[in-house]
Amino acid sequence: MPGTYEPAQMFDHELNERKGWPSPYAVDYSAELAAGESGINAGMVCSLDANGKLVRGLSGNNAMAIFMLQNMTDYDVLSDKGNVSGGVGSGLVAEGAYELQSTEFVDDTYAPNDTLTVDDGGVTPANKGKLKKGTVYTDPIVGVVSGGTTASEHKASISLLAFWPVWLPPTP
Repeated sequence: MPGTYEPAQMFDHELNERKGWPSPYAVDYSAELAAGESGINAGMVCSLDANGKLVRGLSGNNAMAIFMLQNMTDYDVLSDKGNVSGGVGSGLVAEGAYELQSTEFVDDTYAPNDTLTVDDGGVTPANKGKLKKGTVYTDPIVGVVSGGTTASEHKASISLLAFWPVWLPPTP
């Protein structure tokens, strides 16, 4: 008789590096998660708070976006008690020369060259840290759509958004 628990799959939340990573010139970053953070998934945008800890979404208009490589509950981020591994999350910085795909974006129609910002979770708290369409010079821009959305090769009901990361803070 099958069980009732369906564990999360590694492709439910992901950040795929389509081009340019890994590279000895890639810009990645690792840091501890800030106390009280929750719901950080691979492919989401995080940034550093004033203490240098990772927080979900952008901590301000001038915050550098970091595209997370792991879920915050993965064992290389959140370790079992007594274990010496884990303790930090890592991601790819928005100034890197690569093309990425993320499962973490607000449902919309995306076309090549659409600019992307980060949802602050104001309307829908679950969207905090997800990519969405943005307006240049008004929103902090963290990416430009390259290939639009495609179905995941692992599960057709999961979509991926392809983009090039950039960093363009709004004009004051």
